[in-house]
Amino acid sequence: KLMKKITFIFALMSYVSFAQQYTYVDFGINTNTTSGNWNNVAVVNAASASGITLALIDDAGASTGVTLTVDDAFNTVNTGGNAAPDPSLPFPSSAAADSFFGNTVVFQSATEPTGGFTLTGLDPTKYYSFSIFASRNSVSDNREAIYTVAGSSASVGALNASNNTMNTATVMNIQPNGSNAIVFTAAPGPNNNNSSGFYYLGAIEMITSDAPLSVESVNLISKLNVFPNPISDRFEVKLFLNETSNLKIEMFDINGRLVQSLLNEEKPAGDFSYVWERNSAKNTQLSAGTYILEVTANNKKTTSKLIIK
Repeated sequence: KLMKKITFIFALMSYVSFAQQYTYVDFGINTNTTSGNWNNVAVVNAASASGITLALIDDAGASTGVTLTVDDAFNTVNTGGNAAPDPSLPFPSSAAADSFFGNTVVFQSATEPTGGFTLTGLDPTKYYSFSIFASRNSVSDNREAIYTVAGSSASVGALNASNNTMNTATVMNIQPNGSNAIVFTAAPGPNNNNSSGFYYLGAIEMITSDAPLSVESVNLISKLNVFPNPISDRFEVKLFLNETSNLKIEMFDINGRLVQSLLNEEKPAGDFSYVWERNSAKNTQLSAGTYILEVTANNKKTTSKLIIK
């Protein structure tokens, strides 16, 4: 049974806790990596997907201090994924079109009933949430994977990669274990009926937050992107609206006080961008410091921390 498509809207308990950091990882072949501030865990075709270590950056290109190590081998790479994922997802074609895979029956002289990685150097005070995508085109069986994410506690998500274009698995609010690590393991799910037990791991969005995130599957706003950040003279807000929405953009100080209302209008479904410029009359009074940008669509909120220099 396919999971319903979920778009994530993150609402935290207090304005002080609104900081979120986004990190993106593409698992696949070394000839189809994802450009920009993506972390590519890539191998050559038919090579065992194991023993890879990568220092992760966030979506602004800054070091996260986190290291990803593939310490539970996958078989190799699948290049038969869907190259046209749903545009509301944060995964581009290059990330969706390939993946790592494992198997429970011998394939290419190997059996890999589980595959996974360990994240180290995590902040024990933070919460880590994962959106997981994988796809395998032109198949008629069920290739469900179970993703277990274990830190101080463990949680599980499931995803059938067969002909997938829009579904994701989600695992929310995992804190690191006593070694400041989280262990991620993929394996065939109970509904997997492929004769080789094929399962896949294609791409991950990892969100780091100061407080637990709540998920509302209201299908309104896809990932909020604000850049550059820190800010000198201007920043741009980009997002995707899945339906016509009353869109409001506001800035708060770290004590939760409203300091500026930037937008309050109805906007159509699709891509949207807003540019803030410091040299405009109403913006020159903002002093350097940390602010919270809050974006609300039909009363559903998502936020981002802003640093003005």
